[in-house]
Formats: sequence, structure tokens, C-alpha cells
Amino acid sequence: MADELVIGTIVGVEEHLGARAPSLLLTVDLGTYGTHETVLSTGGYEAQELKGTQILCRRDDDGAAVVVAHSHGKGLVLLRPDQATEPGTVVS
Repeated sequence: MADELVIGTIVGVEEHLGARAPSLLLTVDLGTYGTHETVLSTGGYEAQELKGTQILCRRDDDGAAVVVAHSHGKGLVLLRPDQATEPGTVVS
């Protein structure tokens, strides 16, 4: 399996205590690919605003999920679908 982009739904968010920089520990539902934990630099996002949000994730060969975001002058910008999408949907 090659790396692929999939839609995930954030189902859990908590502060990542002990991290070097302010960050959040996200639990992301990737549908048939399962639930994965990943770390996100806060980048101006509050934990409560992220729960339930759909985001774009990159799955690597080991099945690990990484949140796809863009660094902007005003902070981190998450890439998200415009409409509700089934978790695990592959983006081509």
C-alpha cells in the first residue's frame, strides 16, 4: 500500500501534556482503517472546536495517520472537506 489521503473525523481531543510545544492529542476515526491517535500543534485551534470536525489525513505504509495542514502567516490551517464525508474515504 502506498501513502494515501483519506478523510477522518476527530472523535477525541485532549491537551498533549509534556510536549515541547503546545499541542493536542487527536483521536481520529478513519472509517474502515480504524481509529488512530496523532499529535497536532495547536496553531490557534482550541480543543473544543475540533471535536467532530472532519479533516484530511495521510496514511503511511504502516497505517499511521498524519493530519494534513498548511502553515500560514496567521497559524496552522487544517485541510477539510466542504461537505460531510464518510470517514475513510480516499481522496484522489
